[in-house]
Amino acid sequence: MNYGLILAGGTGQRMRTSGMPKQFLMVYGKPIIIYTIEKFDTCQDIDEIVVACNPQYIDYFNELIRKYPLTKKVSIIPGGKDRQGSVQNGVDFIFINGGKEDDVVVIHDGVRPLIERDVISENVRVAAKEGCAMTVKPVIESVVVCDGNVSGFDDFKKRDDTYSLTSPQSFKLSVLVKAYKDVEGVDAPIPLLDAALAYTYMGNKIPLVKEYNHNIKITTPEDYYILKALVELQENKNIFGLN
Repeated sequence: MNYGLILAGGTGQRMRTSGMPKQFLMVYGKPIIIYTIEKFDTCQDIDEIVVACNPQYIDYFNELIRKYPLTKKVSIIPGGKDRQGSVQNGVDFIFINGGKEDDVVVIHDGVRPLIERDVISENVRVAAKEGCAMTVKPVIESVVVCDGNVSGFDDFKKRDDTYSLTSPQSFKLSVLVKAYKDVEGVDAPIPLLDAALAYTYMGNKIPLVKEYNHNIKITTPEDYYILKALVELQENKNIFGLN
């Protein structure tokens, strides 16, 4: 079995939306989170979908799900106090409901609705073979990595070797469980904000899945308007048969 674990527990404070979490904002009559779920629902390599949601919005979310013609089982569960807690809740739910050690869990941000289905499928393929996978996007500008306000030649990184981390991240269930167990109580030099950081902090290597699309994360009001433009562009391409 392959599971899509979608994280939708954010409160959207940076969106300034008077309390409405950003994943529920409407774009052309449809909530952002539904766009995201539909990508997993229509991906042939995903069998079930689990959404970790802010507990205060679970009833609202279940009502929302019933309004759209989804074909796969979608379970709405309480999210944790942070990203790692939400992933852990999702893993626990999957195990309790029959998940097996070799099942693949594709972890994705609920506010990245433009994820391509082929990227999801490639995550599943790589994770099933290698145990894990991490989605990245090659950068198109030069990158400088430095500690202060000045940099030297060695701080410049080749674009060909530099990526931005996007989403999803995918793991076999057993690998994911072990990764979180290994870092439990560890005092890391930087916050282990996601599963890939937790996994690699213990010395493990993770294969990359490269993407080249507009898989943006909706965080600010500016992101919201960019998303609207990209959704309109995609719809126009569909109308004129340009895909």
